[in-house]
Amino acid sequence: MKKLLVLGLFLTVTAAQTAHPHLNKTITTTLHGPVEVSVSYQTASAREIDPEASPVGRFINPWAPILSLSEDVKSGATHIPSGRYTIGLIKNGPGDWTLALHPGRLRQREVAVTPIIIPLDTLFSDSNGSSDHLVIDFSPGTGRFEGKVVLTFHLGTLFLAAELR
Repeated sequence: MKKLLVLGLFLTVTAAQTAHPHLNKTITTTLHGPVEVSVSYQTASAREIDPEASPVGRFINPWAPILSLSEDVKSGATHIPSGRYTIGLIKNGPGDWTLALHPGRLRQREVAVTPIIIPLDTLFSDSNGSSDHLVIDFSPGTGRFEGKVVLTFHLGTLFLAAELR
């Protein structure tokens, strides 16, 4: 009887873990120069963040995606030195978000302790549809980012695009 109970528990846990697979992804592109830019992340569920309950003005890092830059780049007027950065979000207010970088690697949900947070030149939209899982990519920009490369971050109804050049 105990063996059947243990087997049942094992099968239940295994089924729960495989029901929503989290894929490890790395996306790489080349900017001018050539500058190699890559993002490594895991496709976390959109249910892991509640945008309404997120604190205003704080760097949040629910999934610890990493941006790697082989050379210095800019986002708007902001200079970003080469290196590795944890990508996060800053809620500026209801319906207003900014993509930001924290130097180095933070673990998932780790609170940034350094005051060095680099906000990116970001366009925010909550009308680009919904994404069930985190999707980060590099894309050609539109609107004021027309003709530029943008880092895109889509989770739930949050869609952010930040210029990189």
